[in-house]
Amino acid sequence: MKKIFFIGIFVLVVSVFSGCGRTPIKTDYVEGVVTYNGSPVPDATICFSPIEKGQGAPAYGITDQQGKYKIQTFLGTPNRGTTPGEYIVLVTKVETYGTGKKAKLEDGTEYEITDSRGLLPPVYSSTRFSPLRANVIAGEQNKFDFELHDAEK
Repeated sequence: MKKIFFIGIFVLVVSVFSGCGRTPIKTDYVEGVVTYNGSPVPDATICFSPIEKGQGAPAYGITDQQGKYKIQTFLGTPNRGTTPGEYIVLVTKVETYGTGKKAKLEDGTEYEITDSRGLLPPVYSSTRFSPLRANVIAGEQNKFDFELHDAEK
């Protein structure tokens, strides 16, 4: 689960620095709602990853308190979507918590060691196993709602 947390941080850092000084690419609007077992999923990260290399641009977004999201590419205008193409969609939500263990910095400052865990079934965070798909069409208001469920036993 730490891997998922660090992937999310990496996506955020890359998105902040990749847009500096570059001309935004032309994108098509994409929005939707993410629910889990019928309830909205707030504060989740949603990623669109092109199925075919060179057909589409990776994009990401964060859900609001109602589970609504808008995506953007690394080089696109904020919340304005992605380029046309077929995508595999990943949804992750990670919680960080204290472990109760302490550590010290070189200057003697003490801090609590933290860990993280995924709050959604892991199938939705895997490009290999996620069943979620989206086909972004040029010139349209693309809307994709995703209903996540617990894995069947």
